Amino acid sequence: FLPPTTIRDATIKQSLVADGCRIGNGAVGENSIVGLRCVIGEGAVIRNSILMGADYYEFEEGGPSGGQPPLGIGAGSRIEGAIVDKNCRIGRNVVIANEAGIEEGPEHDAYQVRGGIPVIVKDAVLPDGWRM
Repeated sequence: FLPPTTIRDATIKQSLVADGCRIGNGAVGENSIVGLRCVIGEGAVIRNSILMGADYYEFEEGGPSGGQPPLGIGAGSRIEGAIVDKNCRIGRNVVIANEAGIEEGPEHDAYQVRGGIPVIVKDAVLPDGWRM
């Protein structure tokens, strides 16, 4: 069993949030699905998106070694109209949105665009400030 979701001073509208999530202060979730064990940092904005969540919790203080962002969505990040697969590490102030209107794009290690929808692949790592 998972613990209940913790939602701090966040705004969640027309969304489904699964068990075991931690949603930070000032985060916004609109028209989205938030999967199991999802961690959403302070001030992050999730709109019209699907977050698959995580298979495990990360309990290390300061995140994993190797300079990677911690598991989940970093503070100040914006995700719009996207699918984020499981166990992704999305840094702070990352923008995932198809602002250029790309219908189909080349496949990269961390992401691809299918039918105009940005898809972040399983176990992807996006550093702080990354933009799509």
